[in-house]
Order: sequence, then C-alpha cells, then structure tokens
Amino acid sequence: MIKPLAAAALAAAVQLAAPSAHATAPVYQGHYTLDSTVAGSVAAESGPYGTPDNWSLWTFDAPFMAEVTLTITPSSPDLDLYAAVFYGTESSLAHYTDMVFNGGLNSTLVVSGDGPDPYLPAGVGQPVVLRFTNTYGSGPFVLAISDYTDGIGAGQLHYTIGAVPEPATWALVLTSLMTVGALRRRR
Repeated sequence: MIKPLAAAALAAAVQLAAPSAHATAPVYQGHYTLDSTVAGSVAAESGPYGTPDNWSLWTFDAPFMAEVTLTITPSSPDLDLYAAVFYGTESSLAHYTDMVFNGGLNSTLVVSGDGPDPYLPAGVGQPVVLRFTNTYGSGPFVLAISDYTDGIGAGQLHYTIGAVPEPATWALVLTSLMTVGALRRRR
C-alpha cells in the first residue's frame, strides 16, 4: 500500500515541478519605434481572451506624458484584429492570460480595443487604433496583437503597425502645402 502512495506522490510532485504549457518566456517579434512602420504576423484565431501562445508581442518605449497613437492595419481582409498595450513585461506567457481583465504580475493594462474607437468594434479587415497618454513611465510597453476570429482556420495573417499623425500634425502639413502653393502661384 505504501509503494503505490509513494509512486502517486512522486508523480504529483514531478507534474507540479514540470513547466506548464504556458510557462515559456514570451517571444517578441521585435522592438517597435514610435512613428515608424513595421510588418508582423499573427496566428489565425489566436483570440484575445484565451492563451497568449499565438499572440504577436512587440515591445516599445514612449516618452513620459506623451500622447501615443498606434494603428495596426490588417494586410488581409480576413484578419479581425484585437490589440492591447501593457506597461511592463512579463516573464511568462502564463502571466498574460486573461490580462485584459485581471492584469499581470509585472505589468498593467493601459489600453485595448478592436477598432478605431475603444467602445465600438470595427470588424473583420478593419484597423485598430489605440490611444493613450503615457502617465506610467518611459517603458517598456508591450503591444499584444491577436486575431479575434477570422473563420478561415489555421495559418499566419499579416498586419502593419504604424503611428497615425495627430490632427494638429495634419493641419500643419496642410497649412505648409497651402503656403507653398500660394508662393508658387504668386511667382
């Protein structure tokens, strides 16, 4: 009787000591620099609320008190993007699970969404725009991207990340172009 109990206790101890399926360290696709454009990919139907194994993760830094706007644009009309920004990094994928609701051990959810407005979903093939004021610190931040549901099954779906100029920037560009046009016309 003692031998089977000892074997069962040993098996339970080995199972507890073995790393779980999500205990692996996060793999980042790269370090994103604000105001640049980069391409990435995410596993189809990686979902925002399940396991983060197939999420696409990027790190980035932002100046303290800066207004940050990130735009993730699907390259495929089948990609239904969902994205979130966290302040701080996690040592394990397990700590990102359900972070949208619970927060992690070493990070805080900053903003999340699946469309141009955080309260209105955009749907399949539409870009995601995330905006926040950095009241947290200089970094690091983590941008997590997943495919909510695409209905096409397995495979990789591609996207680009690029900052969107603020309206004031567009106004400055438009004013500059109008000034140049007026000067050329005058000559």
